[in-house]
Amino acid sequence: MFGDWTTLSIFLYVLGLLLLMIEGAIPGFGLPGITGIICVTISIALITSNLYEALLLIIITTLLFISAIVLLYKLGYVSKYLKFLVLNTEQKKEEGYISQRLDNSYVGKTGVAETILRPAGIVNIDDKRVSAQSQGGFIESGANVVVTEVADMKIIVKKLEEEDKNV
Repeated sequence: MFGDWTTLSIFLYVLGLLLLMIEGAIPGFGLPGITGIICVTISIALITSNLYEALLLIIITTLLFISAIVLLYKLGYVSKYLKFLVLNTEQKKEEGYISQRLDNSYVGKTGVAETILRPAGIVNIDDKRVSAQSQGGFIESGANVVVTEVADMKIIVKKLEEEDKNV
């Protein structure tokens, strides 16, 4: 049924499938995926002698590839050899991980820009270094700033003008 199964055609076929599996682990669509598709296509062209055989082999290859992906997905959670594929860590408070919730107590407070804000940077408010974002534009390091709002886990500041200081 299928034509000439040479060492080269088998090597290209297996290499193509391996490259496609590697592509599945890498985000995006890049060099391994394109090279894998080319290798499988060339190996199919070398093996088959007509279009019917080529289409049949492509269907079989696709089904085998999908089956392998499903099997790896199902076994990935329980297999001791595939544990490296699954991230199952927790960020515990005892280990120093703290989720920070910003409240509106920062609104109206003044501070000093420790870094340049274009538009984001570090601001010192009440002797605490916090990440902040300028309301719009460039604020140089060392400038006095005032917090205008706290939204979406961001502290929004604007440059404190001289007339604002006197109020």
